[in-house]
Amino acid sequence: MRTILYWIAMLIVCSTVLTSEDLAQENLPAVPPCVKVDGCPPANEWYTYRYSNSRTGAQPFASGLSGPNEASRLSVKWSFPATGAVGAFKASPIVVGDTVFIGSTNGRFYALDAATGALRWQYPPTSQRPLLGSCDWGQNANGIQSSATHAIIGGQTVVIFGAPDPSIPPFPQSDPNTGLGSARLFALQAFPPVGTEPALIWKSNLPVAQVGGCPPGDSSQLHERIAYSSPLVLDNKVYIGVHDAGDNPIQQGRISVVDLSSGALQPFSYASTGTLRDGTRGGGVWNALATEGAGVYFTTGNTRIPPCFYPYRCPPPAEPEPSPNHGLSLVRVDKANGNIVWSFQPVPYNLDGDPDWAAGAAVLSTACGELIASVQKDGWSYAVNASSGAVQWQFPPTQWNPATMSWNFPFTDYVHGDDGYRQPGATWNDVFIVRTGGESLAADTVTAGYGKLHALDACATTEQGRVRWIADIPNNSGMENSLGAPTVTGGVVFIGTDLGHLVVLGDPSIVFAAGQRCSNIDYLTPSDCTRAGYTVVPVPKVLVDVTMPDGGDIAYLRKEPALARGRVFVATSNGHVYMLDTAPPPAPTQQCLRCCADLFADCVNCVRGRDTFCPTPAECADGRRSCEAACNRGVNYCQQ
Repeated sequence: MRTILYWIAMLIVCSTVLTSEDLAQENLPAVPPCVKVDGCPPANEWYTYRYSNSRTGAQPFASGLSGPNEASRLSVKWSFPATGAVGAFKASPIVVGDTVFIGSTNGRFYALDAATGALRWQYPPTSQRPLLGSCDWGQNANGIQSSATHAIIGGQTVVIFGAPDPSIPPFPQSDPNTGLGSARLFALQAFPPVGTEPALIWKSNLPVAQVGGCPPGDSSQLHERIAYSSPLVLDNKVYIGVHDAGDNPIQQGRISVVDLSSGALQPFSYASTGTLRDGTRGGGVWNALATEGAGVYFTTGNTRIPPCFYPYRCPPPAEPEPSPNHGLSLVRVDKANGNIVWSFQPVPYNLDGDPDWAAGAAVLSTACGELIASVQKDGWSYAVNASSGAVQWQFPPTQWNPATMSWNFPFTDYVHGDDGYRQPGATWNDVFIVRTGGESLAADTVTAGYGKLHALDACATTEQGRVRWIADIPNNSGMENSLGAPTVTGGVVFIGTDLGHLVVLGDPSIVFAAGQRCSNIDYLTPSDCTRAGYTVVPVPKVLVDVTMPDGGDIAYLRKEPALARGRVFVATSNGHVYMLDTAPPPAPTQQCLRCCADLFADCVNCVRGRDTFCPTPAECADGRRSCEAACNRGVNYCQQ
């Protein structure tokens, strides 16, 4: 009797957990999904790249994806197109109004039914030219490469994206109908009447990135592009970063801003080098700009031409260092005019081996204040104070001076190179989940972190507490672009690989860890680890590893799994969009339900005074409901 009553008591005490295991977040304070213009989409969708304007990569609203049991049952439910393929996808999906929006390198932008994958519309229609440029720069001519965003214009839901506009001159003799690749922003009606094409609300009146010629290396021509920067909507403006075509040659990094209502280009003063349009070059803005509503944050690329070579060789520069030089920097600008509020540059010009800061910034609202976090391409990660730009931490912390209790930046020792850490991190509570070089970065080759994710405690009070966990991600090539950008909901982490796998992990706070390891991977035993001053940390459990049917790359430079309404959406380099959903749990067995009924009968027949514990009738009923809910999830507490 006591054993049975013990289980009844546990069911009562834990009833909320047992019946709502996969909804553990629902009592958390709601996190606004966007900075309001005049409306936001449903909060449990994925309305822009990295979910929110803060670029957190985190879905804060609970679903089956935020519970490890349900997440482990993910499988592919549909493919677009159902047969054949379209152009390679380098962008990631957004999801608004139960509709998936994504652009392809074939120059077409697609709207898909989120439940079925059916095509709702495409732009331009097949009767019109795709959005391509004629310059044969490989990546630059490849249509739509950045993710779209949602906005409201005049009460109407629109999607905004950037792409080459073939109608912009000049036109080459080889193709007099297609411009070189100058780009505009496009705003389209998101939900046209069924069977009709979406209305073009506007396209920017002037190019937001200009191409004046095709010859590689020609510094007399503009070779700008917006390929990897996703639009940011803030205060009735749309912002997008401008960079170059494969550093051939590098261009002046800047930000284009248009009016949200009309698409008219607006003045904005930011330039990564010198002053705007003064002929200096470098500091490309390769990423999606971030905001918490007050400032605009981003990271910038290299400026030295030619770059230095690891470890110490720097050929004479072809041009002097620009002044000022905000390349290789994490930057905050005034959202109204582009004036620089602060700029943090850890790698100086004389050590610039092309470690572009390409990942972009994420805003972390933590218990220790508002931080801006990112990983640079050399593998070092940073968090700075959002207001002042002061460094809060570096990982690994090679530049901390204990004698002065301060950070010694910039680096002074060796060249920092093109090492492939381009993916933005995801934020969950006070945790920053990122592909980074790791504690061994200063001693090992930079490749040590390529196939790993680190979870870093943004508010750790000691460096020994910085690493929360380290995961080896299966089924990736181990090369520099082998992992995409992680996303997270309720401690369940999703990441795509270049070998076409979606890997799902569970934070050790929500599911038992798979093992443990040293926070510095060079130390293989716990005793060696702690003796060297490091910490033994968990290895998170892989909940599921799903292979994409076409085997295509779902990582690329910074692709992400979008998490919306309990579904996962990914896009591959082989030209498919996939939706994954959790399979329904098995039907509860009659034996499990009979067990619940027996427990309930024992509970209400409890004799007070004979037994050590007697629940009330209401508690007995709660226990039965909890037990039956567990049966519905395939869990039989009578067998535990």
